[in-house]
Amino acid sequence: MTLHELWTGFGYLGAALGVVMVVPQIVRIVRHPTLAGVSTVSWAVTALTCLGWMVYGIRTDKLPQVPGNLLLVTGATAVVLLVAYGPSRSRRALLLGLAAAALLAITMTIPAEDVGYFSFTLGLFASWPQLFDSINSWRAHAVSGVSVSTWTLRVGSQICWLTYAIGTPDLAVEIAAVVNLSTAVVMVALETSARSSAAAQNAAAAI
Repeated sequence: MTLHELWTGFGYLGAALGVVMVVPQIVRIVRHPTLAGVSTVSWAVTALTCLGWMVYGIRTDKLPQVPGNLLLVTGATAVVLLVAYGPSRSRRALLLGLAAAALLAITMTIPAEDVGYFSFTLGLFASWPQLFDSINSWRAHAVSGVSVSTWTLRVGSQICWLTYAIGTPDLAVEIAAVVNLSTAVVMVALETSARSSAAAQNAAAAI
């Protein structure tokens, strides 16, 4: 196995973990539809970001970017539409479709290498609404609908993407992986802490 094949393998592993991470979140929404805290804005921007990275992979012949991001677009869209609260599902679907069409128009016309930086810039905003909601859950010591397993898998995914980007090298992916990894670690810490606090409060109330 060559070094290039090794780095590419990390890219595919990162893509696989990125796809799998959506599953626990979907399961948690279905099992606990009344739990608030899942940001549809974050997941909508995630879907758009993955669409951008998919186009980047196609236009630059960096194939590890394509299959995982294609499935992630589908999974993130499912999360946006499954959340029970907020605007109607039809309205969410319409807005997301219009945004996706605009994104495709942009990413298919700008230079191929710039698509990576465009997707990176968009991705910077993907986790912030969710991070804000999770901070509120942490402050309230409340159990939210956010899946800790999803964000733990995202940590693993971004470690793999960072390894791929360093070995390839790919500066756009490297910067994006560092930012996303940092956010994912904070998310896991916040949600875990909020649930521990909620459990402690419930235990104290039961005494």
